[in-house]
Formats: sequence, structure tokens, C-alpha cells
Amino acid sequence: MKIRRKARETAFKILFAVDVGKNALPDVLSLFQHEPPVAIDIALKLVNGTLTNIKEIDEKIISLLENWDFGRLSAPDKEILRLALYEIDYSNGSDDGLVVYEAVEIAKKYGAENSKDFVNGVLRSYLRRKQGEPETA
Repeated sequence: MKIRRKARETAFKILFAVDVGKNALPDVLSLFQHEPPVAIDIALKLVNGTLTNIKEIDEKIISLLENWDFGRLSAPDKEILRLALYEIDYSNGSDDGLVVYEAVEIAKKYGAENSKDFVNGVLRSYLRRKQGEPETA
């Protein structure tokens, strides 16, 4: 597994444990002591950036949801979307298409059966909106 992909998956796990599990970040990090240090460094940047900007990121997610309440999102889907939107909007040099692809891969692994389609749809809609393209039905 490539380092960046490993970092994204690790960031998802850390964010999930901190946000959903209400665990302290240092406690969660101890669970990942055997991961490559480079992957942990990247993951921590993603997690810290996401947590720092979580209010704005959540507002973006809410604006993208059609006929769905933010509070009803599954925890894995919510964390995947948060991380992907953080990376798309706040991380310099990221390939937006690759971020979406890897978010979908994480959704396949950790989400429900339809999570991959949901995550893909929300993120693609966001990219279209960001690029000024018309929304498609």
C-alpha cells in the first residue's frame, strides 16, 4: 500500500476514534505505533487540519446533502467526507480526483453497502460546484 493511501486510511481511523469514540488523540496514536512514521506524520496533518476546520467542512457537507439530514449520516461516511473535503480544500498539491478515488476505496472497506456510491456522489457534486459546473440530476 502506498504511503499516501496508508496515511489517508490511518487518518480515517484516527478521526473516527477521536470524534466518534471520544478518545484523546494521544491515546489513539498509541494504537498506530507500528505504522510507518511518514504515514503517521501525513495522517496527523490530515486529522489536525480536519479537526481545526471541522465547522466549515461540516457546513460544506450539509450544503451538499439533498433530502438527507447531516445527523443521519453514518459515522464512517461522515468522517470520510470530512477528511476528503479537508484535503481537497485545505491541502496544497492534492489531486482532487485521487482524493475522491481513495475516499471511495475507504468507504468500500469501512462503510455500508451503499457508502461508496454516496461518498462518490457527494464529493463529485462538490468538485462540480467548486469548478463552477452545472449540477446534474
